[in-house]
Amino acid sequence: MEDQPPVAPTRTGRDGIAAACAVSAFAACAALSAMAMPGPGPGAAQEPGPRESVDIRQEINDHFVGRLPYGWWISIPEERLSAFHVTVHIPDWWRGNPTAAVMDLCPDRRSRIWSVTKRLDLTAFYRKQPWPGFECRP
Repeated sequence: MEDQPPVAPTRTGRDGIAAACAVSAFAACAALSAMAMPGPGPGAAQEPGPRESVDIRQEINDHFVGRLPYGWWISIPEERLSAFHVTVHIPDWWRGNPTAAVMDLCPDRRSRIWSVTKRLDLTAFYRKQPWPGFECRP
């Protein structure tokens, strides 16, 4: 007998036809639903298009509004050296490490903030003094 390379088993007959129909039916259904859905698909990027502009200060405010604990607030974001700087004011009655707490407030990688800037500097202001800052990057 001659040496022949191994061949992967294939489905034949009714099982093979059923599997092929299931795959093509799924693909057809997915294509039709994608065409019927308005707007970009679920895999589309969240970054703004050429006609859509991002108000970076509003985006930063919106990011922090839902994440700051009770009694905390932020200063107006300032642009400094191609980065935005935000001071997070922490009330005196709070207990903990303010720099570590501010690190947890960085925006996630999919945030629209990163479409405008590549760096966000956060500084905690706690007990009437600034604490060491932290630099957020995408």
